[in-house]
Amino acid sequence: MPILPIIILGIIQGITEFLPISSSAHLIIAPYLFNFENQGLVIDVCLHIGTLLAVIFYFKKEVFDYFMAIPKLFNSDSNQETRNLKNLIIATIPIVFVGGLIFLLDLTHLLRNFQVIGLATIFFGILLYFADIKSHKINTTNKPNELSKISFKKVFIIGCSQILAIIPGTSRAGIIYTTSRFYKVSRVEAAKFSMLLSIPTILISSFIPLIEIIDKKDVTFTGDAIAAILVSFITAMFAINFLIKWVSNHTMLPFVIYRIILGSIILILAN
Repeated sequence: MPILPIIILGIIQGITEFLPISSSAHLIIAPYLFNFENQGLVIDVCLHIGTLLAVIFYFKKEVFDYFMAIPKLFNSDSNQETRNLKNLIIATIPIVFVGGLIFLLDLTHLLRNFQVIGLATIFFGILLYFADIKSHKINTTNKPNELSKISFKKVFIIGCSQILAIIPGTSRAGIIYTTSRFYKVSRVEAAKFSMLLSIPTILISSFIPLIEIIDKKDVTFTGDAIAAILVSFITAMFAINFLIKWVSNHTMLPFVIYRIILGSIILILAN
């Protein structure tokens, strides 16, 4: 595959994985818009590896705390780091079982059409707007909730919402942020949790494709694969840093507007 499409796909993956605008939607429509050939399974996995490495590197302190908290996972007198780890595990459980079942039944192809992508991009963008604005109005007088202080039941529901991200156009980061905001979690904590939750999610979602690649003995790390990892890693680092700073003082309105415009264009292309 030529290097230019890989660079473009790496930039798209790195930017859209953590912003609430759906990486899957962009990666599906990009080959159509730019007339690319299919990037193949190896490049697709490498693009996700790049973003995975970026979020681990950016939140290295939090990731280190998670590892340190593992021995205390079943202690009754757990500290905040242990509670954060439990939240991550609980929120990951739904996507493991439901997402795994959908993948094994090979149902994902039913959702990969432009009508579904366009409608999901618009609908979940509007939902993002109401969650963000509604929670902000409530929290002008009340202090936002800390994620570590809300119940495990609510954390589980936040994790359940991640299942909707199987629909291209939903945005995994966006739906986690949306559900967290409906529970009045602060913008920064909601954004951070959506990013940290991507670590087990990307690991799990990449596991089966990696097994398939190994089974086909297609494990050679070519220059294309290395480029895909590097480009998605670098752009993801910028995207993570940008979003954390943005949500500290701004709403999600620009992303909502972008989603509505993008979804409308996709629907037009679908006709």
